[in-house]
Amino acid sequence: MSAEQPIVFQRSDLAIAWGRLFNHVMQPQHRDLRLFVVSIGALDAGLPSENQSIRAALDSALAASKRYPVDVTAMTIFPYKSWVRLGRPPCAPFSDRCVKRLLPRLRALDRRNQYGTYFERMMAYSGVRGEKSRTVNQLEHVIELLKKSRRRRESALQISCFDPAKDHTGQPVRGFPCLQQIGISRDDGRRFSINAFYPTQFVFDRAYGNYLGLCQLGDFIAHETGLKFSYLNCFISRPELGGGRKADVADLLEVTSAVCGAAV
Repeated sequence: MSAEQPIVFQRSDLAIAWGRLFNHVMQPQHRDLRLFVVSIGALDAGLPSENQSIRAALDSALAASKRYPVDVTAMTIFPYKSWVRLGRPPCAPFSDRCVKRLLPRLRALDRRNQYGTYFERMMAYSGVRGEKSRTVNQLEHVIELLKKSRRRRESALQISCFDPAKDHTGQPVRGFPCLQQIGISRDDGRRFSINAFYPTQFVFDRAYGNYLGLCQLGDFIAHETGLKFSYLNCFISRPELGGGRKADVADLLEVTSAVCGAAV
């Protein structure tokens, strides 16, 4: 029996990369263990381009389905607009502001944030070392490693989102965290990539915002380190439509099909 090859959606435009994955998920298919990779490249100049026809159609469909718009989902990964509005402060003070001021507001607004947000896991991950409780700003630690000119321990360029102490429960549906881990890879030309791992990803109501938030996170890391953010690679074991029925996204599918072509 031959192994099935991964399906790769590689584009420089975030919306088109997402649209091709969305088109694929909307096709009748059986569940299998085939790996999906969404790779968004050519980011050296900053944030990725976004096809505005797809972005507008998605936000419209999300609103009609009473789901969060793309920007809100992106903010739970990294509050990029807040960072820009505050004048792009350094990691430590911005992290402190996010955890102490933004996170409580998000929890009060929506009970689905009761387990936390991705930026909280990145900026204030709690654990135990030597029988003592610690809170670690993983994002700050990785940034400091990337700023060093000497050789780094590449295996340390990791940011964990899944916390077994909190997330290993008996709940049939939890909703958070779908993003398991982020790894940073750096080449010899002062460029880096972000590699994100999703055992499951809801494509309609989460994936686009996930990709945008991760690209914004990459832009933040680039600003802090002086390196160039070049690629976002998302590895997805099982993409699913997520919230919303196929009938609710028919108009969106027309747009993505027209712009992106036929599904793989």
